[in-house]
Amino acid sequence: MRILRIAGYAALLVLFLVLASGRFRNSESYTADPVLLLLGTGLLLLSAALAQLAQKRIVRADSRIILYWICAGLLAGVQLTGGSDSIFYSVYLLFLMWASLPSNDGSATELGLVIGFTEAFSLLNASIWAGGEPLISRIIPLLLPALKALLVPFLFGLASDWLAEREFYQGDWGHSREKKKDDSYPLLQILHKNSRADSTCLFIRSDDGFYRLAEHVANDKIVISRFMLPEKQRLARIAESSTKTTIIIANSTEERSELSPYRFPGAEDGDPLWIILCPLRGETALEGFLLQDFSANRPPDSIIPDLENISGILLETYSREVSPVWDEFTWMAKLITACNDSNLDRAVHGMAGILSELIPESTISIADVDNRHHRTRVWVSRGPLARWRRGKTFDSSAGMAGWILKNRVPCRRSRIRSGGKNVHAFTLEPGMHDRAGSCMGVPVIREKEVIALIMAEHEDDNTFMQYHEGILLTAAGMFSMREELAGLRQRFKNISGRDTLTGLPGITLLDRHLHQMAKEVQTYGWYVGLIVADIDGFGAINRTLGYVQADRLLIDASERFRNCFSGDVFIARTGPDSFAACIPRAGKAVMEAMSQRAADALSFKYLGKMPDSFASVSASIGCVYTHINRTVLLLTGEAEKAVSDARTAGHGTCVVRKIGLLVQQKNR
Repeated sequence: MRILRIAGYAALLVLFLVLASGRFRNSESYTADPVLLLLGTGLLLLSAALAQLAQKRIVRADSRIILYWICAGLLAGVQLTGGSDSIFYSVYLLFLMWASLPSNDGSATELGLVIGFTEAFSLLNASIWAGGEPLISRIIPLLLPALKALLVPFLFGLASDWLAEREFYQGDWGHSREKKKDDSYPLLQILHKNSRADSTCLFIRSDDGFYRLAEHVANDKIVISRFMLPEKQRLARIAESSTKTTIIIANSTEERSELSPYRFPGAEDGDPLWIILCPLRGETALEGFLLQDFSANRPPDSIIPDLENISGILLETYSREVSPVWDEFTWMAKLITACNDSNLDRAVHGMAGILSELIPESTISIADVDNRHHRTRVWVSRGPLARWRRGKTFDSSAGMAGWILKNRVPCRRSRIRSGGKNVHAFTLEPGMHDRAGSCMGVPVIREKEVIALIMAEHEDDNTFMQYHEGILLTAAGMFSMREELAGLRQRFKNISGRDTLTGLPGITLLDRHLHQMAKEVQTYGWYVGLIVADIDGFGAINRTLGYVQADRLLIDASERFRNCFSGDVFIARTGPDSFAACIPRAGKAVMEAMSQRAADALSFKYLGKMPDSFASVSASIGCVYTHINRTVLLLTGEAEKAVSDARTAGHGTCVVRKIGLLVQQKNR
């Protein structure tokens, strides 16, 4: 079969090359020759017959090669009968409209481009070499007709594909390009065809007690897809209490609506409705039921044995099939593994990929919520609609996302293209969500605040069920716990790195802050400085006052030192009697002023609560600053050296130094 397909494509290529060579156009008598006219008409009829065979699925071959053979036949026929001036030229346009229909699975744009190129090259090749004038003189008059021959089929095919996309993807026929349901369950199709029923439906019992419409064969205007019956509904109660096939008749409008809730309301009429219900019983309980309904006339009795024969096969095939077959532990383990990634971006992308596998053919979007500025930014998006979602920022008050943020509960919407209100996933913008037929979203909540959203969208109506919402809620819960755990870890790091007496950050957090300042210095090139204050003679003060009073003195000194600086200055306790302040964007004048201010603040008389518990306090100040990122991490050591020099010079002295590359070279 593969060899035949390759041979067919090779023959097609040769035929298109012959057509593009302009061989038929090179004949001067083809427009008036009745033989050529008859031959071209015959080719057109053969192409139309091949199109009919392909439409009725009689021809079993690759649909693409069939479309190209039809295209080649039309090209040959139209060229034989006059080319772009032929009376049959409009068959190109009819063929492109036919190829754009969903049932043909063809691309009218692609075929229109092939037809246009072939016609244009055929016109040029047939006319350039015909006369004796110079080549340029023959080419220039042909450019405009060749461009017309190229663009007309191509633009018409593009328009045909666009119209088909809008009609068949966004209208009530949203599933017409998908694989037909009749192909997925031939038993129901055969039963439906032989009985000539209005509809044949298979209901399967789910774990939560509902009877789910698993499959059906009927006109799309009759049966509601993916319908569910509660166990207390009349049909469900009849199936529970029946052991054999039951025939039910509904005469009034109330009975028809009660006994056929799976039908669209417009499908009801004034005629009686006959329902044949066959229960599907397992070993211990009712697994579901199979039913057929007939309008007006009573169904023949021969249908009952057929229903009972097929019910056994369907029971084995569809028993307890509530949702797609997934290993619950497997996908839970995958979600946990993705959430456990130390990198938040990789964790979010991993979760989106797993959810795309669990809910196939849907678009999964995880959005970050900025509650301060009321914005929602799509962090990651995967699926058919991802290109219109990924990286976009929306108003947090619009669409389903805004409703979820306001109420903090999940939400599902179906048939959103058929409703009166234009409510979609992220925004009310009309052009962005036209292809989405149903959507669903859940919030990610941390400390009673929505920090993110997980949204799922699908092009079909009534796609998402309760178990889909449960999957998203599971992912949202894991994501929330992951963020909660990350916050606790960060809080523990901050607590563990702080001084228990003064509450100031310790030397570890100061070192981490200097690493961050080194990055900013490298990026922006500004100065950063470090002030270290060491209390003079603290050992003697500690022996004089005692440990309790000395601790109170340190607390007082830390408050005085902290009040010297603004909120963007990082304050830390670097030793038993020393404090440090990291000042961003500070040059020489600022550092000199700040160091003198710190020295004045730490020169005071301490009066304790006990009699004779007082001390004169002063501090030696070492101050260093730099604008070189490689020396930022050396500021702590250089500031300690400056403090030592200040202490040698006398109590309450300040030493200010600028650190350059010489320090780093000296250390090396």
